[in-house]
Amino acid sequence: MDDMQLILYNARLRGLDGLLPETAMAILDGKIYALGDDEAILMLRGEETECVDLHGATVYPGFGDSHMHLLHFGVTLREVELKDANSIEEVQALCRRFIEQNHIPAGEVVYAHGWNQDRFPDRRMPTRQDLDAVSTEHPIVAPRICGHIAVGNTRALERFGITEATRVPGGEIYLDEAGRPTGIVSENAVSLLYKTEREVSVDEAAEILRRAAEYAASRGITCVHSDDLHAMAGCSPETVIAAYRKLAREDALAVRVLEQCQLLGEAEIERFFAQGHFSGEAEGAFSLYSLKIISDGSLGARTAYLRAPYADAPETRGLLCYAPEEIEAMVRAAHAHGMPVAIHAIGDAAMDVCLTAIEHAQKDDPDHKPRHGIVHCQITDEALLDRFAALGVQAYVQPVFLEYDAHIVEDRVGQARAAHSYSWKGLLRRGVNVSGGSDCPVEGMDSCKNLYCAMTRADFAGEPAGGWRPEENLNAQEALRVFTRNVAAASGDEKRRGDLVPGFDADLTVLPEDFFEVAPEQVKDLSPCLTVMGGRIRFRA
Repeated sequence: MDDMQLILYNARLRGLDGLLPETAMAILDGKIYALGDDEAILMLRGEETECVDLHGATVYPGFGDSHMHLLHFGVTLREVELKDANSIEEVQALCRRFIEQNHIPAGEVVYAHGWNQDRFPDRRMPTRQDLDAVSTEHPIVAPRICGHIAVGNTRALERFGITEATRVPGGEIYLDEAGRPTGIVSENAVSLLYKTEREVSVDEAAEILRRAAEYAASRGITCVHSDDLHAMAGCSPETVIAAYRKLAREDALAVRVLEQCQLLGEAEIERFFAQGHFSGEAEGAFSLYSLKIISDGSLGARTAYLRAPYADAPETRGLLCYAPEEIEAMVRAAHAHGMPVAIHAIGDAAMDVCLTAIEHAQKDDPDHKPRHGIVHCQITDEALLDRFAALGVQAYVQPVFLEYDAHIVEDRVGQARAAHSYSWKGLLRRGVNVSGGSDCPVEGMDSCKNLYCAMTRADFAGEPAGGWRPEENLNAQEALRVFTRNVAAASGDEKRRGDLVPGFDADLTVLPEDFFEVAPEQVKDLSPCLTVMGGRIRFRA
């Protein structure tokens, strides 16, 4: 027998069914080889085996993130961070400081991200005039935290050719009372602010992805479902795929990546398959998995598509990014090729459209059975939850969203609709595969903060006390399953990862304390001390 690759000992091992009696684990060829007591497992070591004394730390199946944007997160590391801005004046100051400290030459586009008007005293979205006050020499582009709405200054609008006459299907150019652009754009129009003539190289994209994946590993994550193909201006889908393959060949990808392939319309989907791509196409830790479709906007920006008008903006129901027949055609195309769909849908009306499209594809082509899913699943009612279960549609949810959304959802949709929304436990009770993610960089990818929100449904200050709709709080065992086994099941891999079982992939997250045994409010403050993916240590504190 070859030498064991890695031995972890003096540990607590917590699997899906509870705390295991064993205290040590041997890993060979990237898989869990054996569990046992310290003495028995250490007898398996060889000259090349790395043995790690965990000093009583707790080993879990590797935490996953079932929906995020790894490349976009990597790109944001080079932009102005606005998440902590509490006013438009702070947005301006942060942008101004970034330009000065980085000596950005006049004419070069400055990208910022993450502002949230709900944090501002007047709750007003910034306009082009606000960014003009920062600079009239630099085009400035700043998307809201959700990414579904953005603002550009006057120089940016000129640079990208946006005027009052600009029209974008599934998007909007906001105009003032005089009919001039305010600088604010939404949904499909946001991409207008990211046009570039510069082509990103495979090596450049790979370096951005490598750093982003290493950060994910530092947060205890071993596997992500990531939407990347249109995440960076000048970076084509084929460049993204080539960059991931390069990293995978070099074993330089610190987390497993299952690509949620965002393809823009039926024609692009068919070209993708004609090029020979398919669901399950893999190289090392990277694989193409699902088709990502964005059907509507966000709740914070009031662009999520609702059946009835917004309670705090009765003039709008939000926006559907594609016509229902276009969504149906895209779902059918993916289904016919055996590729699951992962459809962004936040509003109840959007979910109706998407579930109907999935239902029709399943009825018309019953031979293919891909694991279709809805991403976000926020504004629901009991009938919609029942449809998830009846159709076998999975739910990709983001518990960490409630850190903010718990404070706005009733304002946005009213108490009656809010009373049946963000119903993760309700979906679990119906047998729906509910997997947890972060939507990073919309939210941070910190796995322990996400677990905390799943268990408490409160913000990081503990409000509201007891949690928002506490009947939907997950217990520790449910939360662990949502971020481990259920992430594996999202891609049909529940028989090879997501638990501490000999023969399973050695994807492991180690915390210094067991989050089952600390107070729920302390879970958010835990930080991984070791992350293992494929039997290799990818992060060590």
